[in-house]
Amino acid sequence: MIVLIHNEIFNDIGLCVKKWYPSLEEEIPRICRLLLQDGKISGETPYHYIKKPCLQGKVFHAGINLPKENVGKKKGARIVYMKEDLNLIKILYVGGHKDKRYDDSYSSVALLEKRYSNKNFLEYREGVKFNS
Repeated sequence: MIVLIHNEIFNDIGLCVKKWYPSLEEEIPRICRLLLQDGKISGETPYHYIKKPCLQGKVFHAGINLPKENVGKKKGARIVYMKEDLNLIKILYVGGHKDKRYDDSYSSVALLEKRYSNKNFLEYREGVKFNS
């Protein structure tokens, strides 16, 4: 299994750590390891708003539990990723409902499609630093 992370994810995490979810940076490596191991995250659901045929049925979002902040998955951070095939997952967005880009389905779809089209991805490896 290979997990690719879009370059702009590091900016997303920096924004979230400063404003909304300070412990998100510590949880992202755990989420990446789960994706590497299982190919999914508990609570993942399909992201329904996407109309591009190449992305339909392949994009998922899930809540991220942030135990240090006492924030559950419903009000906490989110991750959006694409299962390109059985052995390739691309992380397209990390943030949450407090980020207006994610809260509005039109802007979030445009953001996800843009990031998918832009091929700036890095392969996740143990020890990657997620701070910006």
